[in-house]
Amino acid sequence: MKRSLALAAVLVLVLTAAAFAQDFGKFSLDVADGWTASQEGPTAVITKNDNTASLSITVAPHEGNSKPALADAFVAEFKNSFAEVGKPVADADGDFSWEMKTANGAVSQANLSADDKDFILIVLTNAEAAPDDIAKMLGSFTQK
Repeated sequence: MKRSLALAAVLVLVLTAAAFAQDFGKFSLDVADGWTASQEGPTAVITKNDNTASLSITVAPHEGNSKPALADAFVAEFKNSFAEVGKPVADADGDFSWEMKTANGAVSQANLSADDKDFILIVLTNAEAAPDDIAKMLGSFTQK
């Protein structure tokens, strides 16, 4: 009886983990239970099913553009869809972050990094609504 119970528990864990791991081309991550993922080109959009929080991740070639140039281009693009867009600030590694707000006050945090061929843009919206889920998903992020 104990053995079949243990086997059932392992099977549930394996099936649960396999059900939420998703491949997005240049990267993969485990989508948390209660979240839905979709993909448009190089961008994955992961939304909490109650629409209280979202996470978008874009991994694409930077085509030789520097991180400062990419940050400026994204800020200019986001100004078309956000009421307020903050100035990008570089950290010690030269990665950039900035804050954005919609007209209704929803806050998003953008984070931009790059390696020798691709950039990674992560945008978190209302992250405080689900910090543990977001941390787990970002912790499972694997770039290919």
